[in-house]
Amino acid sequence: MHLNEAMKKASQILEEEQTQPTISYNYKGPIEAPGWTVATGNLILANERRGRPRPVHEDPKLYEFKSTNFDLLVKIFSQVAEVDRPEFLSQLLEWVRKARPAQVLRAVYFPIYQGCTSALALLAEFCVRTGHLKELLEATTVLTLPMASLVIMLMEIEEMIALNFNLFSDSELESIPTALNHLRGIAVLQTFAARGEVGKPMKPNPHYVRGFEAAGKEIVAAIDGIREECRKARYFYLKGALQELPNLEIESDKLKVEGFLVKLGFSKDMVRALDAAENDYKATATTFELKNCLGHLRSFLEHLHREAAKSVVAKVGATVPDTWGDATLYLRQQGYFTLQHERFSASLYTLLSDESVHPLTTDREYARLLRNVVIEYGVMFLTVLDKRGVKI
Repeated sequence: MHLNEAMKKASQILEEEQTQPTISYNYKGPIEAPGWTVATGNLILANERRGRPRPVHEDPKLYEFKSTNFDLLVKIFSQVAEVDRPEFLSQLLEWVRKARPAQVLRAVYFPIYQGCTSALALLAEFCVRTGHLKELLEATTVLTLPMASLVIMLMEIEEMIALNFNLFSDSELESIPTALNHLRGIAVLQTFAARGEVGKPMKPNPHYVRGFEAAGKEIVAAIDGIREECRKARYFYLKGALQELPNLEIESDKLKVEGFLVKLGFSKDMVRALDAAENDYKATATTFELKNCLGHLRSFLEHLHREAAKSVVAKVGATVPDTWGDATLYLRQQGYFTLQHERFSASLYTLLSDESVHPLTTDREYARLLRNVVIEYGVMFLTVLDKRGVKI
């Protein structure tokens, strides 16, 4: 898609988000927790949103993000030529650099500030979930005044860290407070018209502009809250590593895989296969459920190569038998991976196809190893497809 056309469509989506927001987080489980229901989880979330700093949920799977306009924005981004994507993102971020004004919304919604909402919340989700957090934060360094739309953007960042903190790496969480220093600084300057020491004349604040005091105070409070959230989230990363809890970086990469699948146009069955594997991988899984998990992972890996090969073949008008082996060979011949890569993926596929369990491990250890490897392989392979501009 041509850059100008992509920007026109993306602007339409952001304009629509201004007037009728689509982003939401909803409680999805575990439903079996004592006394908990979906309604209970959402009620607790509503209460948590009233406080600051927001409590960070150690389990990032409890709340699920959904947004029709986010999906549409990702779809457009996937159709932009790789060489044009930096410019596409830069033009989108003009909404942040110019602090696009918020929109009055006569409805109960989150995030909302002074009766207004803003597409900057959607833009924050888009940047974080497509790996462009750094560019988003850099866009705040040219701002001169605190605006309501920026408050709403920060509220959405608070939401992301509180509910899905593994969207961010440990190093990103460490850098976020510092990256927001400029925004906090300009906000502080709007919180007072004059200041002075006891017994001395008040000195006027030359940077003060009437009408921005409330937004300034809210931005300062939000960034201070984000700082504490980042600290807590980094602690959970450390705790997980030391206690050998589920690897949160693996969980984060699973989200990346799902994002790539949608972005590149893979069939919905691919995401369903991953979800089915996760359902069978739960902590209380039986031996049979763990075997089902491996079966779903094998299906995912198989169709990952088959769907990719079909797309590559279609571009050149050739044909390749629709099988795992032929698809894998063809992708290697076309330079999508090396011979060693091909051998590795073939060995992984063979292990997933083998229903026996390694005699020196437990069923769960075996399933965990192969699950984690498939997820990381997915990130690697899908990144290659994305860089080569492959669309399914």
